[in-house]
Amino acid sequence: MVKQIIHISVLFFIPLVCYTQQGCTDPLANNYIPSATINDGSCEYDLTNHTMNFVADLVSPTLNENSGIIFFNGHLFTINDGGNSNSIFEMDTLGTIIREITVTNAVNVDWEGIGQNSQSVFIGDFGNNSGSREDLCIYEISKQDIEDSQVTEVSAIRRSFKFEDQLDFNWASNAHDFDCEALISTEDSIYLFSKNWLNEETKLYKLPIAWADTAVAILSTGFNVDGLVTDATFDPISERVMLLGYKNNGGNLYTSFIWILWDYQDSFFFSGNKRRVEIGSMFTLGQTEGIALYNGSNGYVSSEQISSVITIPPKLFKFDFSQYFEQESLETHHIEYPQPSLVYPNPGHSSITILGKTGSYSIYEYPNMKLVLSGNKGSDKIDISTLNTGTYLVEIDGLIYKIKKGQ
Repeated sequence: MVKQIIHISVLFFIPLVCYTQQGCTDPLANNYIPSATINDGSCEYDLTNHTMNFVADLVSPTLNENSGIIFFNGHLFTINDGGNSNSIFEMDTLGTIIREITVTNAVNVDWEGIGQNSQSVFIGDFGNNSGSREDLCIYEISKQDIEDSQVTEVSAIRRSFKFEDQLDFNWASNAHDFDCEALISTEDSIYLFSKNWLNEETKLYKLPIAWADTAVAILSTGFNVDGLVTDATFDPISERVMLLGYKNNGGNLYTSFIWILWDYQDSFFFSGNKRRVEIGSMFTLGQTEGIALYNGSNGYVSSEQISSVITIPPKLFKFDFSQYFEQESLETHHIEYPQPSLVYPNPGHSSITILGKTGSYSIYEYPNMKLVLSGNKGSDKIDISTLNTGTYLVEIDGLIYKIKKGQ
């Protein structure tokens, strides 16, 4: 009897080892391993160059120093960096300013990043070229306060923080690794990506979504981005992260890049696939400072004005990175990523709006494809208040959309 038990244990153990093989799981990578089932972050890619589509020169001088953008309710929202007004500028997708929103109780010491989750907009007042700042903070603004297009003034909650690993505040300007211009937010955390002037890497820090007094931004990990990170964006549906930055190639001649991060473990964004895409030089782009995804592979990049020997005005570009991701097959339901102006809010809470679609609909849990809700859509809105927090597929009018139900 003892021998039989041992033999059975061995039979169960061997398939388990084979099934959990680690390696590169991206078929588009150079070192793809078809038998790998766990992505170990080892995927390697050819040098990638991408030409973005030019949208417009932005309003000058109002947006000469724009720094960071987000996409929300079909529009773009941006800020200017230090020395400018304490304002958020709403633009249409052609780069035209349609509203200026003053954050009445905030001071723009050096606003450098803007991010969002389903409930709030976050502004990072953490620009720190000198490395000496001890007044770093993040402003939180409720999305409900800015959804009304007639609103031109809002208030914010100010939350102070410091970096866990910064003990020395005496540095030469642009000669340290404690500058920061990039943040993203999930429903429960805020993540910061540092701008390392010395080693051209980035450090990932984590903050809670809310706190009192002064929080400590916990250092998680780092990554060699080979340049200076100026903004970040996060798509909550695909869970892809993109980092924007530029590199000085000598003589103050800069080229810009985007790092795509996906298929990672938990919030360890550098543990999965990492692909660098070169997007052009300062002469065509300006100084790239803002990036915003509006789905898992499409988004916008903004730049601030360059004024030196020549003047390059602030600009807005649009990109489509779908070619860098494996296309989903019919078996995975041809999930659509429509314009957020047609499907919003996403993540949703009590309801979600799908413009231009009527008739019967079905909602399935993702990825197990269990039917959890169905009905007839007589208006733009679908009631999702009874759904649990999670990811779902909505099938309507022959299309399937991937949505998230927020907390």
